[in-house]
Amino acid sequence: MNAPARTPPGLVVREASASDNEGLIDLELQCPIVMKGAEETSDRSPDFFACHRVQGIHRVVLAEIRRRPVGSMAGAIQSPVVRGRPRRLVYIQRGRIHPDYQRQGIAWKLATDLFAWSQAYGAQGMYYLIAPDNERSVAFGGRAGRKWPMHVRLLGFDVSGAGGSQARRIDDDQLVAVVELVNRTHAGEDFFEPLTTDSLAERLSRDGQYRIGNLLGVVDGEQLVAVAGLWDKGAFAEHIRIDRVTGLESRSRSALVVDWGWAPGYESSFAGLLCSLAHEAGMLGRSTLTICEPAPGMVPDPGLGRHETNLSLYTPTIEPPDASAIKGLFPDLLTL
Repeated sequence: MNAPARTPPGLVVREASASDNEGLIDLELQCPIVMKGAEETSDRSPDFFACHRVQGIHRVVLAEIRRRPVGSMAGAIQSPVVRGRPRRLVYIQRGRIHPDYQRQGIAWKLATDLFAWSQAYGAQGMYYLIAPDNERSVAFGGRAGRKWPMHVRLLGFDVSGAGGSQARRIDDDQLVAVVELVNRTHAGEDFFEPLTTDSLAERLSRDGQYRIGNLLGVVDGEQLVAVAGLWDKGAFAEHIRIDRVTGLESRSRSALVVDWGWAPGYESSFAGLLCSLAHEAGMLGRSTLTICEPAPGMVPDPGLGRHETNLSLYTPTIEPPDASAIKGLFPDLLTL
């Protein structure tokens, strides 16, 4: 990327700390994502950093002018498989620039900081996920080109009326089976980071919001045949949407499905498991259960109302393949 011609005088870019919590929350609320038909943002009070603590190695950077927050961005280090081989990448997310300071090179400064930081962890490139209607972010994240020919698909299931099934909590001695199911289900999908028992245990110990008690499974006899993790992201972030025509505001909180898979022939068991997770999400007061569907039609239908969200994938340092060569796209929803 080439640096913009100018940046505001007095601009300081630094790593954000806990003392910046309130300023970061307020900044995000002042920086809606402008779509064609709506403006969207998130209220992450009272703890801006909660959604980052489940991400492993991460960094939040803040841009300020005379101590006033004017921009922020975050990055998370990942080692997914892309085009058949492991890659060390930094996922760039949640770029927010105050409306008074947009198009002045601040986003470029923030991204440059994150990429320089990521190199210390062996990252050799970055990637972005951007809603196609988010024209401002597309103009920034897509400036280097290399947009993938397949969208990242998110399915949001309506949890109202979802009933529970015979799903049960996963025990420590079942983690090997969990790893096998997840890795088998997502083998060959781009941006999937294969699990090991050690890496799964590490994921479940980063923060109390996602732990082994959040893993549910279905057992046939003594065999674990379906598994999924439930992350209650809605406990830490409320999605706000304002219709640009009517001015009506809606608010929602969702739970996410992570670390999921099933044994061959047990698609119906996984569909039932999704119903169980939707029921739990409803009990938590959430309106939606969201899962990443790696390829159209892959996720078994749980019989719940649903809507689809598509995100464009950009990899400035990796040449995308033809669509016919992509089995599926499966980024980690813990970092979404």
